[in-house]
Amino acid sequence: MTSQDPASSRVEALITDLDGTFWSRQMEVHEKSLATVAKLDEAQIPFVVATGRRAQGALLGLTPVGLHTRPGILMNGALARDELSGDSFLVSEIGYDDGVDVLGAFRAGDVEPVIYVDHPTTDMLVGPGGGAGEEYLARTVGYARVDSLEASLQKHRVIGFGAFGFEYEQLHPISEAINTARLATGIIGESLYEGNYGLMIQGHEIDKQTGIEAWCARVGVDPAQLAVVGDGHNDIEMLRNAHVAIVPENAAPEIRELADVIIAPNEEGGWEQISEILGL
Repeated sequence: MTSQDPASSRVEALITDLDGTFWSRQMEVHEKSLATVAKLDEAQIPFVVATGRRAQGALLGLTPVGLHTRPGILMNGALARDELSGDSFLVSEIGYDDGVDVLGAFRAGDVEPVIYVDHPTTDMLVGPGGGAGEEYLARTVGYARVDSLEASLQKHRVIGFGAFGFEYEQLHPISEAINTARLATGIIGESLYEGNYGLMIQGHEIDKQTGIEAWCARVGVDPAQLAVVGDGHNDIEMLRNAHVAIVPENAAPEIRELADVIIAPNEEGGWEQISEILGL
């Protein structure tokens, strides 16, 4: 698709993943990407984040570049906010009984997860076993250590679970058990900081598209007229539903197959190409 394509003029919002798309592994945003966001603002096209990250994790990289007040879809669609630093208008909570069973599925696989909660400052709880290693915790903010995960299930609005730095073969049976029992939705992906793989759990049949559609309904945007940027398996549904699906060239082959347009990697300022794609 080029800037001359009349379809590009009908884009009503730009939705973007963060890791591997808008920023690098080090959470660095290319200056060309920020220039493109400024062009989106000039064209009055909303810039919306859709990420698997919790709020504090997303804000860690977006606040320094002044994007903390933009709309956000968080935790793979479990949360949606008018502003990333504000309150959630959509909360896909995992109930206590299902949470106990999810915790049991992790422990049956000899993994102690972290728990994600909807809280303005402390949105990740780490138990004695810890589902995130010290290297990850040293890089992040907004977490607290707790003595009992079971007690946390009773005290907080739980929106997800996670475990990072494990072999795929260890996480896959846990994810399968949770998905098969329809307790919640499990997604396995690369563990960015600790190596190996990570497992993210959010509410049953919740994905980024769920949060995107909720945001569109809230602000009066047509969900069929979105430009979407993504590179991972948790981006599949939003790419499939996009009016313009944009994928960086270093994404996996099965993700590139979903693209209407392929751009250069974010480290090379590939986001600059979005200006032409949308005719800005």
